[in-house]
Amino acid sequence: MELKLAQGFAVEVEAAAGDKPRRTITGIAVPYNVAATVTDGTTVKFTAGSLPTDGKAPKLFMYHDSTQPVGLVTGRTDTADGMLFTASVVETQAGDEALTLAKAGVLDSVSVGVNAKEFYRDDDGTLVITAAEWVELSLVPVPAFSGASITDVAAAQGEADTAPD
Repeated sequence: MELKLAQGFAVEVEAAAGDKPRRTITGIAVPYNVAATVTDGTTVKFTAGSLPTDGKAPKLFMYHDSTQPVGLVTGRTDTADGMLFTASVVETQAGDEALTLAKAGVLDSVSVGVNAKEFYRDDDGTLVITAAEWVELSLVPVPAFSGASITDVAAAQGEADTAPD
């Protein structure tokens, strides 16, 4: 079973003066024990520990489109509240566009693409994922999960540090 779930984020730009920025986007990929309705109408939630923190790095895409790769998820931290991530954005035209759109808040959401390995339906009919292969993370304009946020966007070299409105 493959699912693509989304959630929101707020944007903050971080770049140390004189240093080459890391070109990263950091935030929460999936909040745990929060139900969301996905594109096909299925209500889904992830349990704590359902996504791996090791193994092959998930790809970073634009809009769940595998023809628009812009980076890799380079950091995964499992917390009681959700899966935190750091994604490294490549130095390409597409990567620059991804950072620009994220920095501006135009793409203010992320969405995971997973292959569910272990799951069940609860009494409400919600699909509860207890183990999944995390394949990709996408920048998207509309989230399925609300309340999660990007904590940092490190943009292209030479841009000044700015705070979001």
